[in-house]
Amino acid sequence: MRPMKIIALLPFKNEEWCLPTYLHNTLKVVDDIIAIDDGSTDNSVKILEDAGVTVYSSEKLRNYKSGWSEGSIRAELLKLGREAGGTHFLCLDADESVSNTFVALFDQIVAQMNPGDKISMQWLALWKSYTQYRDDRTVWSNNWKDFFFMDRPDLKYNSKQHMHLGRTPTSPNEFGQSSWLRLRSEHGTVLHYQFSAYNNFQLKQAWFRCSELIESPGTEAEINSKYSITLLDDNVKLTDMPEEWYIDIPTPKVVNFDSDWKEENFVRGDLLPGIMKYFDEYGVKFFRGLDIWHIPQLKERLDEKN
Repeated sequence: MRPMKIIALLPFKNEEWCLPTYLHNTLKVVDDIIAIDDGSTDNSVKILEDAGVTVYSSEKLRNYKSGWSEGSIRAELLKLGREAGGTHFLCLDADESVSNTFVALFDQIVAQMNPGDKISMQWLALWKSYTQYRDDRTVWSNNWKDFFFMDRPDLKYNSKQHMHLGRTPTSPNEFGQSSWLRLRSEHGTVLHYQFSAYNNFQLKQAWFRCSELIESPGTEAEINSKYSITLLDDNVKLTDMPEEWYIDIPTPKVVNFDSDWKEENFVRGDLLPGIMKYFDEYGVKFFRGLDIWHIPQLKERLDEKN
């Protein structure tokens, strides 16, 4: 039996705002991190390389006119991880961290796994906060995802899918979630910081919508329905995380600007320019049927064209 080697697989683009958060606990449980950069223009690559991460470019993997080539990037990450001798893989995104409780129990968790097994943890949507998570009857609550798996040769990603793949690869013989080992929340969770930087979140969802429309013109209604859950919602119930889940994890230094939408307040500096580039290339009216005009800067651009 070959020796166990645990590798984190990370796709990223312009995530310097949250990489120290991601790295803190990830480095405690893995032997290596392999990352693919999808064209960052900030300091993300330097932060990762300084931490000992092996970083590759996605330049040869970009096979769509818009959005990002998630399928081919995740498939390439798995290939690189296997070539590096990985037996177990942690599949977090850059704006996520495993809880301290997962780190404490990690060795016991790994010891229970068989090839093909996946660890499912509650995905906590930290909502306009670094210590409170969404806890109500919405899609953002009571949500478990598979983030960690023990490899098996038949597992693979769908490299032809544009965006929004599952975190771990699947098998053609996999039935439902039969290979998932679901952790109780007190034994391990994943802290998701995307909604903490709520201004970035709204722009990111707008960028996703625009990207999908470019790939599939005339599907505004389908796209709006798909992303309707991301629209602003004042009916929010929040719960405080137990301190032991997150204490000592460095939090991103981002302030929310719920009513101040000045460009300099956006930490993901590629999102707004990326949408404006789409507007310049395809024309604002091409995107008029999308539910993105609640964002003041985008509405301002639409009003200029009317």
